[in-house]
Amino acid sequence: MKDTRNEIIMIANDLIRSVGYNAFSYTDISKKLNIKNAAIHYHFPAKSDLGVEIIRKNRSAFKEITGSWKRMEYRRQLNNYLTMHDGLTSDYLTCIVGALSPSYDTLPENMQEELQQLINTIIDWIADILEKGRENGELHFSETPKARAYVIHSAMLSALLMNKVLKNDVYKSIQNSLSGI
Repeated sequence: MKDTRNEIIMIANDLIRSVGYNAFSYTDISKKLNIKNAAIHYHFPAKSDLGVEIIRKNRSAFKEITGSWKRMEYRRQLNNYLTMHDGLTSDYLTCIVGALSPSYDTLPENMQEELQQLINTIIDWIADILEKGRENGELHFSETPKARAYVIHSAMLSALLMNKVLKNDVYKSIQNSLSGI
């Protein structure tokens, strides 16, 4: 049986990562699925409802994958984070945070709130890994774990965005420089 709701979410997620939230419409999705716009509105009355669901699914996926790493050494968990978006680079896509953040001021308030929660979830996770890794001697850095988490996350976002534009090895360069913590 066809799961139209999840197909809508998957297509919209891909569209956000490739062209941005403000550059796609329900018509783009309906054409890909060969359905009417009304079918999309049935599941997501407003485009922001769809955007919120996409952010929530990304946050849930992040928690699930990082949860599966809990028994690993902290350095390994950090390296897993640094490589988690490798699959996006060949298609010159960006992560959901990188796709939505540049248009943050134009996003509906409910999406802004969800995006803030997603970013805080990521930053808090990185900071926790850094703090625990430093405590047991696996990781070495001078600033606070939160400050270093900001640097790591923003560098990876930037790497994905620059990869989209430059289509060169910038992503791997940045990734490699961060893995030496």
